[in-house]
Amino acid sequence: MTLRLRNTLSRRIEEVLPLEGSTVRMYSCGPTVYRYAHIGNLRTFMLADFIRRALLYHGVAVRHVKNITDVGHMRDEHRDDGGDRILVQAELEGRSARELAAHYEAAFHADEALVNILPAHVFPRATEHVSEMIALAERLQDLNLAYVAEDGTLYYDVGAFSEYGRLSGNTPSNLRAGHRGTVDPHKRDAADFALWKQAEPGRALTWPSARWGVGFPGWHLECSAMSRHYLGDRFDIHTGGLDNIFPHHEDEIAQSAPVTGEVPARIWVHGEHLLTGGRKMAKSAGNFQRITDLVEADIETLALRYLALTARYGHKLNTSLESLRGAAAALASLRARVAALGPPPVGGPWIAPPVLAAAAAGARPVGEAWGVGGHRAPAAPEMPLSDRAHEPAAPLSSAGHELHRRFAEAVDDNLDLPVALAALRDALRADLSDDEKRWLALDVDLVLGLDLHAVWQRSVGHEGNAPSPHVQELLAARDRARAASDFATADAIRETLRGLGHEVADSRRRNSSV
Repeated sequence: MTLRLRNTLSRRIEEVLPLEGSTVRMYSCGPTVYRYAHIGNLRTFMLADFIRRALLYHGVAVRHVKNITDVGHMRDEHRDDGGDRILVQAELEGRSARELAAHYEAAFHADEALVNILPAHVFPRATEHVSEMIALAERLQDLNLAYVAEDGTLYYDVGAFSEYGRLSGNTPSNLRAGHRGTVDPHKRDAADFALWKQAEPGRALTWPSARWGVGFPGWHLECSAMSRHYLGDRFDIHTGGLDNIFPHHEDEIAQSAPVTGEVPARIWVHGEHLLTGGRKMAKSAGNFQRITDLVEADIETLALRYLALTARYGHKLNTSLESLRGAAAALASLRARVAALGPPPVGGPWIAPPVLAAAAAGARPVGEAWGVGGHRAPAAPEMPLSDRAHEPAAPLSSAGHELHRRFAEAVDDNLDLPVALAALRDALRADLSDDEKRWLALDVDLVLGLDLHAVWQRSVGHEGNAPSPHVQELLAARDRARAASDFATADAIRETLRGLGHEVADSRRRNSSV
């Protein structure tokens, strides 16, 4: 068995095998940090997390890069004439662009932790990689794939790249035929997109370039430059939401392939939208919902993760407070079944499988992490890699082996997580010993990420009981952040603890308690 995913580029289900060595290299389009992420965004980020966990379940190491767009310039050159969202929002909130980006980045990392998304190994920020973007744009100009317009903008000439449209089907001729509205008079073709734009007087977030003067990069340039910088000319998987296919990922390919000679990623995986009231979630639609809104509604945040498990990533998923409450009830039922089996023994053949706790990444992860779990703050114990999908470490019965096989095969079948979840439910109802049921549940939770290992702490009453080890780690990390006056990190950890159902009280001695 090997994990298989639907490749948007080839329109086929393909096996995920490392292009080089034994590590799968994966790039995910991360947030533009001018606002809070909504739960629809988190569904997209959970897709990459499920892929990563499935590969780890096979004992395959993953190198995960997820960008942070803090430059601004969030505009669709083909369809959107709107302003720079970061600069507009910074002015509305009375902050500098960098203050705004730092605030919303910290919130993003805290929100990911609330749904047990493993932090990436690198969170490159666009503002820190402009030199790589300029170098790539210069190379494209040298290859006669870009031209400077009268207004000083460097445009990519999509007509000069014969492969344009392979990912999305939006060829230049189709774009011209379908174009509505006024074409930018500075473009040679309506389908062309900006690589570098000259800055208007007084604009924040600008950089000097030798060829085109002071300006700022186009939206698509950053991911081409940063994926190549951290993962090489060609890597294994590129993930994103369905709306990233065009123009963003199509334009990434157009920028990268002429320079490297190949499409940058072998497999492109895209998740469908999360809907509410039958509509895609967006602030403009009036249905924007943060993960912290679940806490205010007295719904556990992992209910969203459970709900995501009930639909395949390529299918739309409708959500509401009622469906989230239903998911929370189903998760509570699942945990109750596991908790009733009693805690695992501390030794012997049925000792609990190794746990991969997500933990929080902190407000601003810096540099590159090299462990299995990525940028986890506080540092959590490393989980040893082994092929748990093929070689279960416990002495399973024939019935247990069959249930284990069913789960692994469902995961490998393009992440058929609804079937995988059903296999877990069947295991808990099966005629197996409590030890075997418990072990199966804890083993498969490496992929599901529902914190089943913590049910025995959760099942004990609150009075007189110490917080779980994970909560204690978070409290200690928050104390360290407050002592160092790193209040952004402290606030992000507080949000994580709230999502786990803990309100933090600070004593005058600055230590935290729940």
